[in-house]
Amino acid sequence: MSAYERARVIAFASGKGGVGKTNIAVNLSVALARMNRRTMLMDCDFGMANAAIMLGINAGVDLERFAAGHADLESIMLQGPGGLHLIPGGSAGSLPPSRHKLRRRLALEMRLRAHALDYVIVDTPSGVSPQGVSTIADSDRVLLIVSAEPTTFMDAYATLKLLTLEYGCRSVSVIANTVDDEAAGRDLFNRFSDVASRFLTSELHFLGSIPRDEHMRAAVFRKHCCLDAFPESRASAAIQRIAVALDRDRIAPTIGGDRFFALEMQDAD
Repeated sequence: MSAYERARVIAFASGKGGVGKTNIAVNLSVALARMNRRTMLMDCDFGMANAAIMLGINAGVDLERFAAGHADLESIMLQGPGGLHLIPGGSAGSLPPSRHKLRRRLALEMRLRAHALDYVIVDTPSGVSPQGVSTIADSDRVLLIVSAEPTTFMDAYATLKLLTLEYGCRSVSVIANTVDDEAAGRDLFNRFSDVASRFLTSELHFLGSIPRDEHMRAAVFRKHCCLDAFPESRASAAIQRIAVALDRDRIAPTIGGDRFFALEMQDAD
């Protein structure tokens, strides 16, 4: 990442809730931070923000107060494990009245941090709301969580279809969750890729898989990430492998200058 001059924005997506998206985003962010990558986790879920809870952090102020103009970004930023920076999401259950105004304020403040971060990991709301999908599409890389359960499988496909056809996303990384082993994860990805290739032009990349492991759920009850609570678990080992794979990926910046927090490159320098 040292060759890059600006942070890369990685947005997590899933077709529906309950597939472990936030849990994976939290643990992957901690894994990257512990690899000495300057990482910020931004919880952009208004109403169902759980990232701070999963890290055992009491968020006195959050992105909702920032959206209302009652706090600046520095005052709501919290420190997590491994030097992770956390921007906690809102909890009132409603999106800010002016999403465009919120994004402009975020862009102005995040522009100042573009050279001080390697990754901005964004946890977005589950489902296919216009606000959530637009946030995902404006990132440098989409990480789509897929599981074998038929309804979640098809919901993930519906999300991919929307991102591809309506928002022009052409490159999406896939994480297979709650599988028996890496071979089963690869098989799930292949099946998902086969379905997608019949109708969509998006290029899918298999980033890795996370095994079915009760330690992930148990860590949530402890209010710690799995990497901290159960560092020797299969899930923790898988997350660390995915973090290494992501860090090795040469993620190109999204050209546009002001699309997502103003972190992408404005020209071809």
